[in-house]
Amino acid sequence: MTIKMYTEGEPVYCSSCRKRHAVFKRRVSGEKLCRLCLYRSVVKQVRRTLHYYKMIKKNSNIMFLIMANKPLLSIVALSIYESTIRDFNVNITVLCFNRYIDCKKISNIIRANSYRIIEVDDKFTTKDFIEWLKYGEYMAIKIAREIGIEFIAVPLYRNDLTTLSLFGLLTTSRTIFSEGLPIREVDNIKVTRPFYYVVSDDVLYLTLTSKHIMELDLNGYEFEEKAKFFKNMGIILKNSPELMYSSSKSVELLQSYIFGNVKKCKYCGSYDISDTCSYCSKFVEYAI
Repeated sequence: MTIKMYTEGEPVYCSSCRKRHAVFKRRVSGEKLCRLCLYRSVVKQVRRTLHYYKMIKKNSNIMFLIMANKPLLSIVALSIYESTIRDFNVNITVLCFNRYIDCKKISNIIRANSYRIIEVDDKFTTKDFIEWLKYGEYMAIKIAREIGIEFIAVPLYRNDLTTLSLFGLLTTSRTIFSEGLPIREVDNIKVTRPFYYVVSDDVLYLTLTSKHIMELDLNGYEFEEKAKFFKNMGIILKNSPELMYSSSKSVELLQSYIFGNVKKCKYCGSYDISDTCSYCSKFVEYAI
């Protein structure tokens, strides 16, 4: 990621507005953008995803998940998401997990907004990121059923979702592969990936230049297991951005093959060979 785009001579101007100095260069497109145009571009990408996959409707109730491994990015993503859905007159509930995140700090940072914040005091300790993601979504769906939430927004990005899809394929896990899909449904509750077309570097730059950078640890909770695979895949995707975008086509082609004769987990909506996936079967006794 390039932060400064100045040369020794004349400054480089934003390729979008052509008025402000460029501060960020997108790896995929080569665009040189000012911060405002970068923000607007991400909002446009999110809006495109929401409309295409029908991830929102007017006057609905939405739950936004704060990611344990990227809490500060989640806050900036929440701001972007709110900008995108401003005309839909929705109510947003923020879900935070105390074992992994200082939810009081999260609450203080977003206190100026009219969010309802639910803090989960975890009884289950997850061992890796995928297990936390499954647990986080399990709890989100459970709470959504209880309080009438229709949509759950999970801020995962194009590179994250590609990695999950590939990891699911390599481990022959339909459940993990399902995590790379843009949307899935269980009991009329839609679990959505509104940042499906957004690369995490874009939001990372917006986070690093936000006013909240000094208020919260950027990295969040460290997950050790499977970290090597995810780290290596991150490097590959950064150097081969076309893989991130072509993968969505591959995922669609593989859906009929992988999901042809399988069931959906009654707790999280992921595809599996039984009606309870191996992850949710662990969580049931802890989430009464």
